[in-house]
Amino acid sequence: MERTTITTPAGPVSALQAGSGPRLHFAHATGMNAQLYAGLLAPLASRFAVTASDARGHGFTGLDRDPAQLASWDDFAADLLSLLDVIDGGAPWILAGHSMGATVSLLAAALRPDRVAGLVLLDPPMLPFDVARAVRGGAVVPNPMADQAARRRGSFPSRADARAAYHGRGVFRTWSDADLDAYLDGGLIETADGVELACAPAFESATFRAVSPHVELALADVRCPFILLAGDVGSTVRDAEMAVFAGHPRCVRATRLPGTTHFLPLERPDAVRAAVDAISSASAAP
Repeated sequence: MERTTITTPAGPVSALQAGSGPRLHFAHATGMNAQLYAGLLAPLASRFAVTASDARGHGFTGLDRDPAQLASWDDFAADLLSLLDVIDGGAPWILAGHSMGATVSLLAAALRPDRVAGLVLLDPPMLPFDVARAVRGGAVVPNPMADQAARRRGSFPSRADARAAYHGRGVFRTWSDADLDAYLDGGLIETADGVELACAPAFESATFRAVSPHVELALADVRCPFILLAGDVGSTVRDAEMAVFAGHPRCVRATRLPGTTHFLPLERPDAVRAAVDAISSASAAP
């Protein structure tokens, strides 16, 4: 996949692109970047025009990186829709995404159903729907993920030091060496003193705090077929919310992949690619 910079009304977006055919966009997780998923997506370029973009505050995208200016994940959804319109404003897109990218893709589909032909949602994070209703009513709830991200180390003397700090630890413990290297390739910026995370800890923390309380409402507005794949261990999708997704009239499949974690796109890329193909077929059906 080739990296390119795409000018949008909000500013420059860095993206990986390859292939031809129906339009497919892949959106990454909080704190991650498009490069992490290049190995997953490259085989799909034989039958799709694939775009994987870095969200604002992540990777090499030049959109606003001020954490104070990030109001909610609706901002990411608006950025995504603007990007789709610039690349190809005529054809409907299949939107796939992991974690935050899955939820953002869902929000985008609800905002502009005319632009989205189908969804592949990979362990989308969401507030429990009963908690989200309380938040929409003004309640404030703890956010330990945001607190943890704010304490994350943001700079290292070298790429090798960053790699050593992550290898086999925390969320990286199930990752292959190739996945870790892809993450570092797309997520480190060289500085005079070494390297720093392209997604600064302050922005990652703000992203977790901006999690949308509107997933249940957005799901009700979805008009396209979708597949939800969730992790078996440590999933961000509770059984209660999984049942709501499964009961949606446009749900093709909602299931947990045995033996996977929240990082199921890295652990079961075959299942993810099969889901994309299935949604492509479902979206083309009369």
